[in-house]
Amino acid sequence: MKETSYYESEREDIITLIPYDVRRLLDVGCGFGLMGKRLRKERNDNIEVVGIDNEERVINIARNNVGELIIGDVEDLKLPFEQGYFDCLVYGDILEHLKNPWKLLKDHAYYLKKGGYCIASIPNISHYSIIKGLLNNKWQYTSSGVMDGTHLRFFTLDGIRDMFRDAGYAIEEEKRYIRASKSKRFLNKILGGRLNYLLTEQYIIRARFD
Repeated sequence: MKETSYYESEREDIITLIPYDVRRLLDVGCGFGLMGKRLRKERNDNIEVVGIDNEERVINIARNNVGELIIGDVEDLKLPFEQGYFDCLVYGDILEHLKNPWKLLKDHAYYLKKGGYCIASIPNISHYSIIKGLLNNKWQYTSSGVMDGTHLRFFTLDGIRDMFRDAGYAIEEEKRYIRASKSKRFLNKILGGRLNYLLTEQYIIRARFD
C-alpha cells in the first residue's frame, strides 16, 4: 500500500507547464486533488478541474479540491464529456501504472481540443541505477521511484516520444529530473550532456494535440 504522502503533492513541476489560458483541465490520477486546488486558487476559479481516481483513501478529500471527481479505473471509464471539451490533460506519474497507456492516450485525445495540451511525468528506466543493477544481475522492485512495484510499463525517452507521436501529439517541451551524485553531474557537464539519458530519473513532457 502506498504511503499517504504519495498522494499529497501539488506537483509544482507540472503546474509550471500549464499555460495560463487553460480553462478546462482533466487530472488523471488526481490523488488528494492538491494540484487542482492550487490551480483554482491561483487562477481565481477561472479554471475547471476534473479529477479521476479510484483510491478509497483519497476520494473524500479530493472531492473538496477538484471541481468534479470521477471515481473508477481510468482504463475502464467512458468519460461523460463531448469531443474537444478539455484544454489540457494531465497524467502525473500515471501512465506507467496502466495496462495499455498507448491506447489510453489515443482514446483521451478525443476529449482534447485541437491545439490543446497534454502533460505527463514518466520515470526513466534507463537511469544508471537500473543499468547498474542489471549488470549485477538484479531487477528489484521498491516502494517508490523508477522500480515502484506497482509499475506495469517502463519507458525510455525514445519510447515516450513514440507513444506521444502515435497518439497524435507533438512534443513541445521535455524537462528532466536529474538524480545523480555531484561527480556524475560534473562528468556529464564536461561531456556536454551526453550522459543526460543515464542520469535522468524522470521526464516531464508537454505536448500539443495536432
